[in-house]
Amino acid sequence: MTDAEPRETASTTIGLLLHYVRERGGEGAVTEVLARAGVLQDAPTLKKTSTWLSYATRIRLFEAATAVLGDPNTMFAVGTGAVRGGTQPVLVQLLGVFASPGAVFRQMPSMVPKFTTTSTMDAVQVGKTSATVRYRLHDGYLPSRLDCQYAQGLLSSVPAIFGLALAHLSHPRCQSDGYPACEYLLTWSTRVRWWSWRTRSRLADASLNVLRDKVREVQLAAADLVNSDDVDEVLDRIVDRAASAVLAPAYLLIVEPAGGGAPMVRQRGLSDERAADLVARMLRGELLGERALVVVDIASNRKIHGHLAAVFAEGHNAMLGDRALLDAYAGHAAAALDLFTALEESRREGRRTAALLNLAQRLATSDSVEAIAEVVASAVPTIVGSDAASVLLWDPDLGELRPVAASGRRADYRELFLGTTFPVVQTPELLGVLTKQERVLITADGASPVLAEQLRSIGVHSVVVVPLLAGDVLMGVATASWTAPVPAEVLAEAGALIDGVSHQGETAMQRAQLLETVRHQSQHDALTGLPNRALFTQLLDTELAQCQPDVYTAVLFCDLDNFKRVNDRLGHRAGDELLRQVAARLRSEIRSNDTIGRLGGDEFAVLLTDLDGEEYAVELARRVVNCLNPPFHLAGQHVRISASVGVSSHRGPGGHGEHLLDAADAGMYDAKRTGRNQIAVARADLPGSASSETESPENSDTSLLVELARAVEANELRLHYQPVVDISRFGDETVVGAEALLRWKHPRLGVLAPGAFLPLAQERGLVIEMDLWVIATACHAVVEWPQQGGRALGIAVNLDAATLLDSRLVPTVRAALNRNALAPERLTLEVVESRSLFDLPGIVERLVELRRLGVRISLDDFGTGFSTLTWLNTLPVDQIKIDRSFIKNLPDASSVSLVQGILALASQLDVEVIAEGVETTEQLDSLRSAGALLAQGYLLGRPSETWNPATGAGAGTQT
Repeated sequence: MTDAEPRETASTTIGLLLHYVRERGGEGAVTEVLARAGVLQDAPTLKKTSTWLSYATRIRLFEAATAVLGDPNTMFAVGTGAVRGGTQPVLVQLLGVFASPGAVFRQMPSMVPKFTTTSTMDAVQVGKTSATVRYRLHDGYLPSRLDCQYAQGLLSSVPAIFGLALAHLSHPRCQSDGYPACEYLLTWSTRVRWWSWRTRSRLADASLNVLRDKVREVQLAAADLVNSDDVDEVLDRIVDRAASAVLAPAYLLIVEPAGGGAPMVRQRGLSDERAADLVARMLRGELLGERALVVVDIASNRKIHGHLAAVFAEGHNAMLGDRALLDAYAGHAAAALDLFTALEESRREGRRTAALLNLAQRLATSDSVEAIAEVVASAVPTIVGSDAASVLLWDPDLGELRPVAASGRRADYRELFLGTTFPVVQTPELLGVLTKQERVLITADGASPVLAEQLRSIGVHSVVVVPLLAGDVLMGVATASWTAPVPAEVLAEAGALIDGVSHQGETAMQRAQLLETVRHQSQHDALTGLPNRALFTQLLDTELAQCQPDVYTAVLFCDLDNFKRVNDRLGHRAGDELLRQVAARLRSEIRSNDTIGRLGGDEFAVLLTDLDGEEYAVELARRVVNCLNPPFHLAGQHVRISASVGVSSHRGPGGHGEHLLDAADAGMYDAKRTGRNQIAVARADLPGSASSETESPENSDTSLLVELARAVEANELRLHYQPVVDISRFGDETVVGAEALLRWKHPRLGVLAPGAFLPLAQERGLVIEMDLWVIATACHAVVEWPQQGGRALGIAVNLDAATLLDSRLVPTVRAALNRNALAPERLTLEVVESRSLFDLPGIVERLVELRRLGVRISLDDFGTGFSTLTWLNTLPVDQIKIDRSFIKNLPDASSVSLVQGILALASQLDVEVIAEGVETTEQLDSLRSAGALLAQGYLLGRPSETWNPATGAGAGTQT
């Protein structure tokens, strides 16, 4: 049975049944009945007034009780017991207001819907000593003789309420036999028994006790309402505990937010269509006039928060006192909402203060306009209180605003928004922002047609637009938007707050633009605008490192022939103009993904990537020589020049940029020596050239192995740290630890990633020494890190399979913990899920031994190994890390489902989860929506040797 089970039977009936079973068979019998019926809730839960069950569950309980007690008349006895000692409080309240059996039978049709939604009862004829009652189960439900027996017992016991004997009942027609309805003929004696005064006194006392209990239950419900700091939980509790005041099949709650926007609705027992209809009519202030509704305001001395309704079956009148009880309960709910609102305002101010501090810190460390735009857009919703925010940059050439950052939007809306431009000629509102350079408010209802359509397409109703200025020059605009209408006072406060944010963003953008100008000037040639030698070699090294196997990277080195003569004859100004025109001709010859650089003087270089072979580079070199042969127009004269070009290439990843450039340079000098105005491919003996002799793989590995063997002793190993971040609170992400990643600072080749040397280390047995070094170094480093919000940061270390079984591992871990006085739970040891590891003898024992030290065990690359469920069931695992292959396709629906499945499985097993490889905000938003709490990836922080735990970032080399 699930929370989605239909609300068809009130707890009153089930309470009577369980009371009878307990009297006859004890608690063991109750447990057996619930088990046989497949009911997961316990008996106390089933007796709560807020609990309703389906008709199918009700019948299963009837059948189980009859079988457990072994009495075919069980349900008849349960019905008669409603008056003979097992009377439920609500029945006491209900029956105590009538004066005779006949009055009860006449009111029976209006009472039945209070306990069930699946049947109807009609009083066909009622006299002083007799009654005919028809009971019909609604279409779509299978009649049950046990249900019929229960009804017979309940009807027979009505006279006993008044001190009379049980009614005599005959049952000529039964719906189980195919009749349209069950028909019951009842007769009773009016002769009052001598003990009747006791029965009436007992009923009166019980009625008084019920009222006392009802008041107490409402008071307890009120205390429960304020015991939460989550608005959704508070609203759910208000609806769930409404049954403490009025028993009904369904409830409806409507709360209108203090800051405006769409009303918050909660309901129980209603169809979506019925709930939507009632909400719309109640918000319009209609007098519903439906007898089946009891509607009260949730109002305090401060404000009216909304409305609460108890909803009965059609045609049913509420009981006397229902409205008063519901109104009293609504007063408690209003007090709870008052308190919650006050607390939420205090928390909102706290979050706003924290967001402002975080904004200042992040702006200080952001060095590009786009990065600053992301910071501003992510901070605005928390500071301003809006649903979403964005930053758009102004393009004066095109006359349009171009979105570059957005937050708080659904993924599909965000993608649509970022792909939309806003031309000012079509949007007069934006023209006003540009000309007046003042904040404006725009609504979808009052905007120009084009803008109104654009706003509605991305789900925006109201938006505040603030210009971002550099002096009097417009850089762009920042916006705060809401999906629904917002009160004027809220918009006024939001406008003042976004002004403050925009001023900080303006200052940061101006600084970033200045830095970008300086950076550009330091990396580009001022004359031609081309990358200079430093940037060109950097780009070359990057391309070589990323090059795929069997793919070529090539360099053309171009030097103008006799350029000095032009300077000497026409002057340096003409020489500069010649260089600009040469750069323009070279651009016209290359592909869009190729790069031209000016290395100095009259030397140019071209970087060619993604080549199938050296042939394209040679062909392009010929075109370069030919394109420079036509005359240039300089200082009123036609000037002819020529060029010599050297070509060098490299296949696959690796390689060294300076070597490749030197080879092309040497080829260029070969071309000059052989007559100029031609090309030459680098000779075989030039370092770095594609045709040069290279070491065999065996020799190369041998050389690297020797250097690797002494890397630890030579202090060449380094640790870079990548932060692990708590993402549970949007805009308040917190670093909780880091993963230690090994790097080799090679004296000749620079900093090498693990992929360049770990396979060799594993093959030659050197990886164990490295792992033990990493454990000792990481434990020493983490104790120096400051606590984050009172929480000590943790460190994670990857272990090879061979290291796990090495006898030195446990003593090394113990020594590292003791030497650094490090709490064991701050150290996590990561193992990679694989078939080979799973088959290693003693692996489980070794992990258990490590766990006894207090360290934590993490299963890395979860979901990619040979038997995920077997691992989790066999190994002592505290944490799993979802492999990046599951993260990269987020927010695709299939990937979201996989991640949600892993999170659900981990939750059931009480295992912590970290999502790896988070690189985009869409992935982060999807993970947060799926319920992920921890993540790491380039979006949250790149690995760095000089890592700052306070920000999760570092100033060192990032790889």
